[in-house]
Amino acid sequence: MTTLTVTLRDEDQRFIESALKSGRYVSESEAVSDAIAELRNREEMRKARFADLRAKVMVGIDELDRGEGAEWNLEDIKAKGRALLASRKAVAQ
Repeated sequence: MTTLTVTLRDEDQRFIESALKSGRYVSESEAVSDAIAELRNREEMRKARFADLRAKVMVGIDELDRGEGAEWNLEDIKAKGRALLASRKAVAQ
């Protein structure tokens, strides 16, 4: 096991102290380990989302390379978006 010295903001220190007092954690090390596990999980999810997005972009590039692209008009897309937004606002009211 490695010992590491870190500097915490006062509110972070109070948060850890509160978590210890509540009984959720038995030591500062346990609380920090849990935080690192959450960070690791978040990073894995970010990498997975990036990989998924990259794969989708590659599908689109491959389709374009095969000439399967479709013509589009920016004004038509804006109009459809505005109509969709208006319909959602109408439903919300």
